[in-house]
Amino acid sequence: MADDRPFAPGRPRDASIDTAVLDATLRHLARDGFARLSLSAIAADAGTTRPALYRRWKDKTALAVDAVAHLAKVDPPVLSGEPFTDLVAELTHFRHCIGEAAALPLVGLMLGDGVSAQVRQQYVDEIVAPRRARIRACLEAAIERGQLPADADLPIAASFLTGSWYSLALVGAEVPDDWALRAARLVWLACGGDDPTA
Repeated sequence: MADDRPFAPGRPRDASIDTAVLDATLRHLARDGFARLSLSAIAADAGTTRPALYRRWKDKTALAVDAVAHLAKVDPPVLSGEPFTDLVAELTHFRHCIGEAAALPLVGLMLGDGVSAQVRQQYVDEIVAPRRARIRACLEAAIERGQLPADADLPIAASFLTGSWYSLALVGAEVPDDWALRAARLVWLACGGDDPTA
């Protein structure tokens, strides 16, 4: 989350710098990965300065979290209004955002002791919670339409969906191209729905 503290009088904040920095961060994450992320290189790519970055973000972890959240906002999934189709679209979008930004290392960082509580909360608020809410909305829509039973365990179902991707990625297994469809179908059936692909 960019620092929202007001700039000194006479120096209005330029929102275009924020966007340029976030876009540059995504390019550098995809090309170099988080470990080799350089704030100096990002600043140069974005046409600004390193101090300008530090006025907006506490450190590179906070910047990377903001960049991944930015990607999810500017490139949203296309939804159809059909719960299962939209669930697959959300999972496909989740995979795209994590993969496009090479953001898997952020997950490990959030579990470690080296990240501040503020940045960890930023990660939850900007990345985890919105995604879980959208996934849950797909499942709730299915319940409203009678496609899933009313007592389906939605919190666990939502965790299984994204968790299945992380469990494959963390051990270095190849995530199948049709992972989103297969994961959505498996959880749909486990929740008590009919086979949506039949």
